[in-house]
Amino acid sequence: MTTVQTLEDGRIRVRLGDLGLAPENLRFEEPADEGVPRLADTIDAAGMIYPPIVRKGRKGEQPFMVLDGRRRRFALLLRVDRGDASLDDAVECLLATSKAAQAAAAVLTNSEHAPVHLADVILAIGKLRKAKMSTAAIAAALGYDELEIKRLEALSTVHPKVLTAFRQAKLTLRQVRLFARVKDLERQGHLAETALDGYFSDYHIEELVQRGRVTINDPRFVLVGPARYAEAGGRMEVDLFGELPDTLLDPDLLTRLWRARAEELSAGIAEKDLTVLFGEDGGYRAPDGLYPTPFVMVDELSPEARVAFDEAQARFQAAHNRIQDSGEAGPTDQDIADMLMARLDAARAKLLAGTIEAVILSPRDVLGLETRFFWQPPPVEPASEAEMSGGPDDADEEETAADRRDEVLAPPPVLAEVEGVAHGLHEVRTDLATRGLIRSLADSPQAALIALVAQLFKGLALQGPVSREASALTVGALRYSCAGRKPVESLDGEVRARLNAARTAYLSSGLRPIGYVAGLSDADRLALLAELVAVTLDLHEARTSSIRREARAEAQEIAALCGADLTAHWTPDAPFLTAHTKPQLLAMVSAMAVGDPRAATLKKDELVNLVAAQAAERRWAPSVVQWGAAASADAEEPLEADLEPAEDPPVGDSVADPQPEPSPIDLEDAEAPATASDDLDAEVADQSQAA
Repeated sequence: MTTVQTLEDGRIRVRLGDLGLAPENLRFEEPADEGVPRLADTIDAAGMIYPPIVRKGRKGEQPFMVLDGRRRRFALLLRVDRGDASLDDAVECLLATSKAAQAAAAVLTNSEHAPVHLADVILAIGKLRKAKMSTAAIAAALGYDELEIKRLEALSTVHPKVLTAFRQAKLTLRQVRLFARVKDLERQGHLAETALDGYFSDYHIEELVQRGRVTINDPRFVLVGPARYAEAGGRMEVDLFGELPDTLLDPDLLTRLWRARAEELSAGIAEKDLTVLFGEDGGYRAPDGLYPTPFVMVDELSPEARVAFDEAQARFQAAHNRIQDSGEAGPTDQDIADMLMARLDAARAKLLAGTIEAVILSPRDVLGLETRFFWQPPPVEPASEAEMSGGPDDADEEETAADRRDEVLAPPPVLAEVEGVAHGLHEVRTDLATRGLIRSLADSPQAALIALVAQLFKGLALQGPVSREASALTVGALRYSCAGRKPVESLDGEVRARLNAARTAYLSSGLRPIGYVAGLSDADRLALLAELVAVTLDLHEARTSSIRREARAEAQEIAALCGADLTAHWTPDAPFLTAHTKPQLLAMVSAMAVGDPRAATLKKDELVNLVAAQAAERRWAPSVVQWGAAASADAEEPLEADLEPAEDPPVGDSVADPQPEPSPIDLEDAEAPATASDDLDAEVADQSQAA
């Protein structure tokens, strides 16, 4: 009796003994060739990668006849002869139902197969390699080039969830290749789960791949060259996929070679009464007692200095042209030395007074050798007794606005929970935390007034520019928004609804803005001020490497002023929770002390629903989306198991203007003390009810 199991996508599973060979197959009369035993070994190791295409049998034929897959049928029957299988084993096939499909299947060439997802081929290569098959044998069995087999074999070592996401089109082949370059399988699994949830972007994995890599594009390697690096025993790793530059495996050796090469090439300028220093980057300050060379307009030079400058520039350009024309042979040592000498002469010619005393060479620039010159001003004549007694020292007046601002706005020691957190999840958390503080600030006019005045004070009284990154308020009439994310109805959505109502009332009043605002009651005017200031809050951080320390400190202070309590308006919902991994969700369950032993066995969707329900029942929200003032006592534990504790500050450090250390978004604060703003808010509420 024939048993047929119908699968999806036109696939069926039939008994091996019910498969015959269709006479319309182009090689119907050819016997099994010498490659069939190897194909049988492949099926033993990896299963049937390409399912045969069959049609239903006609009168006098087997129940199903193979149109494409003659050699695969021979291999299956050989396995029966070996005792490795039986005629009752099920074989997965593709059923061709129409005449056109049957005719097309009967004339498929050796290079044509039924569609198979590349993820299945990758898994098959991994199985064949475990079965000790050589690269050549695998290539012959699967019909791929040996190089392509090596590349696909590298993908077979990724976490199973990566291939699952690839099969579901949640990851591209290029992204799977990036995963293969990450050695940590556990990290691969977490990121793949993010992709399965639909929150994955390239930068999530690119940062891991590029972190710590030193490639042939490094400026040090440009100066050292591949020949010197190889002669010194330097190792190099070629990217298997040909997508990334080759990796240098001995960066310390590269640094030593660059230093030796730089010393050799700078010997000429070192003889010109110049101190030559070396640094691995170009961000070094001037040596003690020296200053960076000042900017000088060439037109302001004296005729003699202009001639010397033009001559040095001509020598520099000539050496530069020779280097560019050197081609694969590379620049000569003499050409590089000539460029360095020309740069020194040009710098000296542009100096109106004083002398060039030092140069720092660093591995930058197109040649991997950047020069930064430092000068010593001429000695200053001592002041006369009259000048010394003429009044107070005006050195304080020369203090720049930036110096004053840096003194009074020193970055506070703010921490943030970012260890083990992907950029996408960090953005979700800080976006939600911003919207929560918007709602709290909109309900506290006095706190909004304080925040607004403080923002204006920073920009005007402190005489320095206040960047957006260093502030919690944008003030410049910019509404907060985050691309791709909608307002949360109970948080900033409520504030926007209030402003829309105010807009409607203004349009119906027939007044100009000043007249309309002037006509409001004191309570309504303060309430409108709070709502307008609140929607300028922007504490969103797109990446874990973009922590806004000053803005976070201000957020803590604003939250304390208005007694912010996110759980009064919102608890974690499904859109927020879905962005988290299952271990993070289980950490929330633990933080709420939910005594449900089934939590660890639930699927992610079920776990999301459980966390949302328990959080709503307890009015609980994780501390990572609150600003400390109203953090729940249930959120004492961080959500990331591998979060490292903050280090203590070094002994002896001091701050000019000590203030309480602001709490990070993910740490707990004590209950906010009552302030004058609480009394005023209550008074405003009473006046609103009376109106």
